[in-house]
Parts: sequence; structure tokens; C-alpha cells
Amino acid sequence: MRTKRYSNEEIEEIYNKFAKWYDFGMLFTKLILGNLRKKLIGRVEGKVLEVSIGSGVNLPYYGKNCEIVGIDLSKEMLKRAKKKALKYGIKVKLSWGDAEKLNFNDGEFDYVVDTLGLCTFPSPIKALKEMKRVCKKNGRILLLEHGIGQGEIINKFLNWREDRHYKKLGCHLTRNINQIVKDSGLKIVEERRKLFGTLYYIIAKK
Repeated sequence: MRTKRYSNEEIEEIYNKFAKWYDFGMLFTKLILGNLRKKLIGRVEGKVLEVSIGSGVNLPYYGKNCEIVGIDLSKEMLKRAKKKALKYGIKVKLSWGDAEKLNFNDGEFDYVVDTLGLCTFPSPIKALKEMKRVCKKNGRILLLEHGIGQGEIINKFLNWREDRHYKKLGCHLTRNINQIVKDSGLKIVEERRKLFGTLYYIIAKK
């Protein structure tokens, strides 16, 4: 029997509890994700929205010419992001927010960033459509995500772990990120796959 799907409120509760351990968990992926985060965020300028900013792991990679707005469903994560911003002297406007119902105007941002968020959204297509809506016509949506891989063995493992992992963290291991992006109506202009295809580095536009 498959684990029931969590609501936004349940996801929020999970990550409020997990927040104090999140950065420790990220240490194990830093060697793999660090350079990809730096490369992705390093191309950002102007007014940027980071969806699911979490504990602010990406903050050190933003340039000084960025006006950063960050939202997250977890207030505990936002507290940690605020501490990082103060530590690194980074100006960022942080607030609670639902990726599937962004409280921003159409075409408000030059860039919209989401890293490791599509795995948890109850409706990732709806979230991407919202990112598309608030992004400027000539802007870009930048994604660093994980999902189903390239190869039978790795995908068998991910499918085997899916329910238990989701039950614990509200995180899907087997979403097809490439297809989700396309189904949202976004056009992929650059894509790279790493770690047996399970990591997706995607630049998209309207």
C-alpha cells in the first residue's frame, strides 16, 4: 500500500521539525551540489525570487547586483535562512509563502530560482506555472532538482525507496523533472544531468 500524499500543511510540519537537521544533511551532498549551485546562482542578476529558499543554502552564491526575495513553506527554515543572511551580510526579503500560490505580480522578477523543491510540492506543475507567471517575459527560471534517473538499476533502487523516503521527508525520489517542466508550459533552453541522471540542472523560459 502506497503512502498517502501529504498536504501543504503536513509538508510544512515535516520541514519545521527537520529544519534543525537540514544543513547537516546537506553536508553529504555539498561535493556534488556545491559547484552546480554556484554555477546556477552565479548567472543571476536583477530582481530574483527564490522559491523554497529553505535554510538559505544558496545565499552565499548570489552576486551583489541581486535584489533577492525568498519564500518558504517552513517558518523554521526561514529562521535559519535569516541567520545565514546576517552571517554573510546578504540583503534578502524573506517571507512565508506557498509555491503553488505565489503572492507576487505577473512578470515581477528577472529570475526565479528553485533548488530541490519540485520533489516536495503536492502539484509541481502548478508551482512551475506560478513561477512562469511571476517571471518577466525575457526572464529565466533556474532549477536544480532531483528525480528519476537514467538507467534501470538506479531507477529500481529509487522506486524501492520511494514510499519510505516520502513518508519520512515528504520528498519524492521518482518524479520525472524534465517532463514536469515541459508539462508546465516552460521551454527548456539548457539542461544537464548528473549522478546517473538523477540530478537535473535546468534553465527554462516562458
